[in-house]
Amino acid sequence: MFESTVRTLSEELNSVDRILDGLTSEEWATSTRLIPVDEELAHWTILELAGHLEFAMNMVDTLIDGEIDEEPQLDPAGFFLVRRSEVAPIAYQHAYQTVGGRSADQMRESFSATCAATVKRVEATSPDLVGPAFFGPMRLDDFLVTRVVEAVVHGLDLTQALGREPVATSAGIEATAAVLDQLLARRSAGQRPADLSDDWKWVEAAAGRVPHGDQRLPLLG
Repeated sequence: MFESTVRTLSEELNSVDRILDGLTSEEWATSTRLIPVDEELAHWTILELAGHLEFAMNMVDTLIDGEIDEEPQLDPAGFFLVRRSEVAPIAYQHAYQTVGGRSADQMRESFSATCAATVKRVEATSPDLVGPAFFGPMRLDDFLVTRVVEAVVHGLDLTQALGREPVATSAGIEATAAVLDQLLARRSAGQRPADLSDDWKWVEAAAGRVPHGDQRLPLLG
């Protein structure tokens, strides 16, 4: 199971990396979806989106380096239970800090190196290692599932901004849909709407990337 999660994460990140590799300077400056936190953070460009995703992968190093002898407190769905309004400003600030004054070429090189290093390191680490995961201790194998969710959802942000077809893998979609199912069950003790039986349509709506009439959605910002 752990090996398949690592493989899925690697494939998702490689798909995003391939897109970033071919972008023009104008495309790097393209705005992604609206982020209604405050006026100064109205939109992320693709450059800033890449910075956010790179920071999300750097969190794997933080977890491994911070190994602790404690029981895990969170599973993948539990990681996303925190309300977006509580964490979004912090996440956005980290994105801008990760980008810093980097050019598009520098961001592309850094993103690629970080993703490759993340996969290589987890391959050499025990899946039951427990470390800090922002909101509480998590096992590495569970935390990697949340990184798959990040890669799938922000890969969707990337392709939507560029007007391209999604690049998420079937394994990545399945894993993300399962986490969102669990998240919905914990928040409302319910199931996904009947018209979202297709996992990809469920991911799009539950992640808030496609509008839906169900008042319980979106589950992610």
